Amino acid sequence: MDKKTANKVKIINKTFEAIKKDNKGMSNISLPRVAEELSMPFEELTSFFLTVEDIYLNEQQRINNRLETYLDSEFSKIKTANEAKDLFENTIRKFVDELPDYADVMWAASLHIPKCLAERNRAKAYYKKTFKKIIKKGWPGKIESVLDRQTDLCVLSFYGLYEYCARANIKKRKDIVEDFINMLNLHLQDRLFF
Repeated sequence: MDKKTANKVKIINKTFEAIKKDNKGMSNISLPRVAEELSMPFEELTSFFLTVEDIYLNEQQRINNRLETYLDSEFSKIKTANEAKDLFENTIRKFVDELPDYADVMWAASLHIPKCLAERNRAKAYYKKTFKKIIKKGWPGKIESVLDRQTDLCVLSFYGLYEYCARANIKKRKDIVEDFINMLNLHLQDRLFF
């Protein structure tokens, strides 16, 4: 990791550490305070982030970008229904694995910070489009209205998993993800749905 990236990671980690330690949310954290705790010139810190909200957005985009890059590259390799199912399952596992220890703080902010809410809405639209393609390939034979309903429920469930895992410890995250995958598989096996 180069020095610039290492400094950026230090800023992010120190910010979330301070937010979790104070247990008062973002209101008590300021960039000058983070710079002081890191013994970093404020000007250097602001070369990475201008506000605490920018740090939240950065982390949210980082996780989304990693998952989207993975989905885009892997979807192009799919040839069979089983490969599509594997991609869907591995995407869920990868998403949970990517969640940082401070995912609970990120989750809470993503519902209130306008930039984070916009990123969440953008990502949801991406996941809806991509999940629909995966479901269509992995569980073929669905009529369009069923495919749309099942995709909507998968996206809704995906964000429910995010909320749960954000608050759970890492061991519990790993346990729930397999149950979640089994639940979605059962849901998607129904060609007619309702």
